[in-house]
This record gives sequence, C-alpha cells and structure tokens, in this order.
Amino acid sequence: MPSLISTLSKIGEELSLFSFNSSEPKSPNLSDESTTTICLSEPDPSSMPMRVLKSVKLQIQTSKGFRMRKPKLIFTHELSQIETLIKDYTIPHNLLHLLIRVAIFSKRSIKPKTETNPPNPYIQPIITNPKMELNPSIDDLISSTQAGLENGHLPILSTEGTGGVYFMNGQTGCGFVSVFKPIDEEPLAINNPRGLSCGFQPSLNGEGLKKGTKVGQGAQREVAAYLLDHPLTGPRSSNDDISGSSADVSGFAGVMETVLVKCRYNTCADFKAGSLQRFVRGNLGSCEEMGPGVFSAKEVHKICVLDIRLGNADRHAGNILVRKEGEEYKLVPIDHGYCLPETFEDCTFEWLYWPQARVPFDEETIEYINSLDAEMDISILRSNGWDLSIECERTLRIGTMVLKKGVERNLTAFQIGSILCRENIDKESKIEEIIKEAENEMEGLEEKDEGVFMETIGRIMERVFDEI
Repeated sequence: MPSLISTLSKIGEELSLFSFNSSEPKSPNLSDESTTTICLSEPDPSSMPMRVLKSVKLQIQTSKGFRMRKPKLIFTHELSQIETLIKDYTIPHNLLHLLIRVAIFSKRSIKPKTETNPPNPYIQPIITNPKMELNPSIDDLISSTQAGLENGHLPILSTEGTGGVYFMNGQTGCGFVSVFKPIDEEPLAINNPRGLSCGFQPSLNGEGLKKGTKVGQGAQREVAAYLLDHPLTGPRSSNDDISGSSADVSGFAGVMETVLVKCRYNTCADFKAGSLQRFVRGNLGSCEEMGPGVFSAKEVHKICVLDIRLGNADRHAGNILVRKEGEEYKLVPIDHGYCLPETFEDCTFEWLYWPQARVPFDEETIEYINSLDAEMDISILRSNGWDLSIECERTLRIGTMVLKKGVERNLTAFQIGSILCRENIDKESKIEEIIKEAENEMEGLEEKDEGVFMETIGRIMERVFDEI
C-alpha cells in the first residue's frame, strides 16, 4: 500500500478527484488558499488498480473532523471501475497528484456559530417587454410557487438529469406545482450540481452538450417551446396581442406553461435566473417506462410536429411524460433546452422508431401544420426577449418548411423526420446535405440574402422529397 499524505480545503461544490502533472503550473481552478492534494508515492503508479484510489476516498470520508456527501473520483470522467489500472486513464507519473473538490465539506471548529437571517424567498417573472402582460395561467404558476417558498418549502433537487432541476412545492407542501431550472446550473455551466461544470469539462467556445446550442440558453429554449406550441385556435401571442391574455388553452403538443423567472430561496443569497414550468400532475411516468404500444397515433403525432418544427436535439422516451384521461393515454413533452439549435447535427427523435410515426397524419394535424408561420413565430420570440441568432431563425424556418412540404406530398412523420436526423454519427442527414448544397449555390452570388437562401433550400428540398 503506498504512503498517503493529504491536506484538505474547500474547492467548489462537488467532491471529486482528478489528476494533474506536478511538473506543470498549478491548475487554473486553484488559488493559493485552496491547494488540496493527495500524493501517492509509488515506483510504478501506472500499474496501480483503481481500488487503491477508492480506499483513499473511503479513508477521507471516515476521517474525524470532516463531513462529506456524494463523493466521486474523477479524472477526465468518473473513475468507476475497481480493477481498472491507473495507466488506463493515461496517468503515467511516478508521483501521482490528486485534487479533491468538496460537495459538503467542513472542518469542525471551536468558534461559535454566527446566526444569520436567511434571505426572504421570492420569485418573479423576468419581463423583457414592457408591453407584455402574463396570462392568468402563468400568474397562477408563479403565485403558487411563491406561496410554497413563503411557507418554507425549499426546492428539491431532482435525482435525474444532467443539470440542476428543482421541484417546487405549493402552499401546503403536499404536492409539486412547478419545476425550476436555473441558468447557472445547466450542463457545463459553472454551478452545475451534477459534476458536468466547466471546472471539469470546460466549454471552450460556450457550446452546450448538443451541437449548435449555447451554455446558459437552455431556459430561453424551454420558454420558446411553450410560446411556439400554439393551440389549434392560433398563437398565444402576436404583435397585436403580446400578452396572450386569452391563452389559458393548451398548446397542440401539450407543452406545460413555462416562463423566465428570477428566484431566491433560503439556500441562495442572490437571485437565480431560470425557467419555471408547471409540474405535470397525475403523470404515470415516462414513455421509457411504458413503451409506445399503448399510445394513439394522434398523441404521438403532436410530439412529432413539435420536434420537427423546432429541430429538437434531445427527444427521447424519458422526456415524454404520460398521464391518463379517462381511458386514453395523453403524452406531455418536457425538457426542451436543446430545441432550436443552430445546426441539425445532433437532431434526434426517438419516436422515429415507433409504429405511429409511419401512420399518416389526420386532417386536424395537417390543418394545424398548414397554419404555421415561421416569420410570425420569430416575431413572437423576439417580442418575448430572445434575440435569436440567424442560425436559430434558420432552424425554425427550415423545420416549418419541411413539415409543410412533407404534408403536401402526404408524407408520414417518419419520412419527414428522417430527413432531419442522421442515420449514424459520421453520415450527414439529408437536411445537412440540402443546406450544404444551398450554401454552395450561394457562393457565386455577390449579395447573400437570407430570403434567397431559404428559397434555394426550398427548391432543393422539393427535389429530395420527390425522390422519396
């Protein structure tokens, strides 16, 4: 057993272990006051099994005077294989330096505790347009969440997901009323509670976990999915009626009410900005737990239309919830933080493999698709404070276009959706090929107008559809 030297101090919010070369400069994540190392002196540490490091973690956990929660061993990813050798993680140095980050860590002190008054809990909408008025359903969502916070019901961190997702209780504390997702706790964000923070895996260019998304924009995308999930009667908001005061009607796909908020509760002194979405009451779990066989084609098609239109880069069975109304199962899509990406590279729809995707759309769904207007949708998002990049706008235009041109030719959700998704990671999707061909055609033009570009995409798309 190698000798062990350890000094401990608080670094960040997660207990983790990762390696760095002692001959290199100090890690940029550390200050002079936060140096924490475990030095394993061994002639050949590369042949050391991971169980040795596991025992190091156990010794620290049980050391007198220290308290920790949910410890992990991490190099470039979690070191979980007991019999894996150190060399398998490309750590060849004779003197192995390991760095500890602490989840909940404190050294016992004889100093008396100083009592501090917790900040008043508070939640309010982020209003980016002074002409904007919240519809009654959103008002109710915020006020019921506020009532829970005022009664001392703290947010409860979900055990699932890759970012900070908090269940918010109502006034009585007997049931969840909303779900809060702070911007600073998104995957790869600085305060992510799952260990996927930029402290371990930095996003050098600000890109999120999915291609074409940005760290910190997940909340806007969550709200965008709600705003663009229009009811059959038409959009909830427009340039003439930004308030959408008549919009207590469910959207076509059933996205729950979602709004940008800033929230403060007892465990955080400052406001956290993020998305607040109504909790899906009475849900039976996700499609992942049930399988698609019991769902009607109509219910599946609602999800298909939403995902194609928004170019969703993260649709899987786990983020479609199920609830029962009478004898019928209803589907509720959640988790839209990766919709409207700037590229289609990571576009994925699990429903492509469900039998309902090969069933033709019914007349009501076709009528809804034909009513969609990408330019109005872009105006709605801008009115609600999202200054979309030209690439995100293009995704929405293309998604709407592919739906409309698809139903003109009586194509199924499977046929339309397959154009947006890659068959494998190395082969570009049909839509990526279409965009690239359009870009090549535009190269010879002196003035690269977005309208002309979209017309070029439409012409090429029609040719591809005709070949199906």
